[in-house]
Amino acid sequence: MIAAILFTLGAPVRTGAADTGPIKIALITDMSGIYSALSGEGAVVATKMAVADFGGKVLGRPIEVDVIDHRNNGPESAVKAREALDGGADLLLDMTNSAVALADSAVAKEKHKLAIVTGAASSALTGPACNKYTYHYAYDTYALASSTGRNVARQADGKTWYGIVPNYAFGTQMLADFTAAIKPEGAKFIKSDMIPPGNTDFSSYLLSAKNSGAQVLGVLNAGADTVNTMKQVKQYGIDKTMKVAVGLLFLTDVDALPDVFAGSRITTSWYWNEDKPARAWADRFMKARGQGLRPSDIQASDYSATMQWLNAVKTVGSTDADKIVAYLDGRQFSDFYVHGGEWRARDHRVTHDMYVVDVIPKEQIKEPHAWFKIVQTIAPGRAFRPESQSTCKKDW
Repeated sequence: MIAAILFTLGAPVRTGAADTGPIKIALITDMSGIYSALSGEGAVVATKMAVADFGGKVLGRPIEVDVIDHRNNGPESAVKAREALDGGADLLLDMTNSAVALADSAVAKEKHKLAIVTGAASSALTGPACNKYTYHYAYDTYALASSTGRNVARQADGKTWYGIVPNYAFGTQMLADFTAAIKPEGAKFIKSDMIPPGNTDFSSYLLSAKNSGAQVLGVLNAGADTVNTMKQVKQYGIDKTMKVAVGLLFLTDVDALPDVFAGSRITTSWYWNEDKPARAWADRFMKARGQGLRPSDIQASDYSATMQWLNAVKTVGSTDADKIVAYLDGRQFSDFYVHGGEWRARDHRVTHDMYVVDVIPKEQIKEPHAWFKIVQTIAPGRAFRPESQSTCKKDW
């Protein structure tokens, strides 16, 4: 018996499967719904590009990308996120839908695993819903409102607004941030219609807006909802009597409806033709994706965030979220996507340059998908909510 005990104590410790198996990234995205064009399959391609460029392994272990279709359902996505983390996932990524991102972020906190949100916009992720295990990477509703909203509200005919708003977490935060942004300019919303996401008929809402007397129509939805809204804005001639402010617009939206969006001025986190490094990566993406498609800023951010996380894992020698947070907090960086970036420790907002762009008419573009002309670069300190105004009650 004593010999048996001594043998057990002296036996070599076996490395668990978690230390030898694959390192897993759970890419939680919209593969089939209203945000699939701007994220979806392109997000999968971008993330897998990052893994391949990194060498396919880290810490001597293969890297896998598990794709999860969240179906734009927060509770359902939370269940899938929990299953992924329980199944060995080390990172939750993308989450293009604010309800999904908020739900999955709570799971990441519960499981002490990292979530990097690239696709969702709600600034609540770095405000009331902030937590140690979630970073907000690409853009947010504050950045969109403080640029696009104020730009329109400063004009004499930009003082009264009518909102078209999706009735879920993204929309309510978008409306709150736009309301706060335009107020100092003497502007306000006189009414806002809260509309279920995925709606295809906006006619009654647009006619109500047209008859309201408001000067500005605030289109505060995203993806296919924005495309459908703007198609009907043109159909009913709303743009002839009201100024139209599009809160969030993606390259893929313009691809779908170039004539409708021509002349719009919007805010974006990145543009594939903004400089040589961006263009070089976009060329590689287009080859990998096929179909002659250029990447959206979300798809580019998925690559960037993946590469940043893998480098952090390599540097700290672990996928342990606490060690990675300690390494990333306050760290400054730049790459083809992020210029002047910082992993802000105060609230886990990743800050970087944002861009005001004009959408070029079809007859003026020099090559396919070259829809944007950058008219202003907004420095990180002005683009995102200042730390002094943070509503994150940091408890870590």
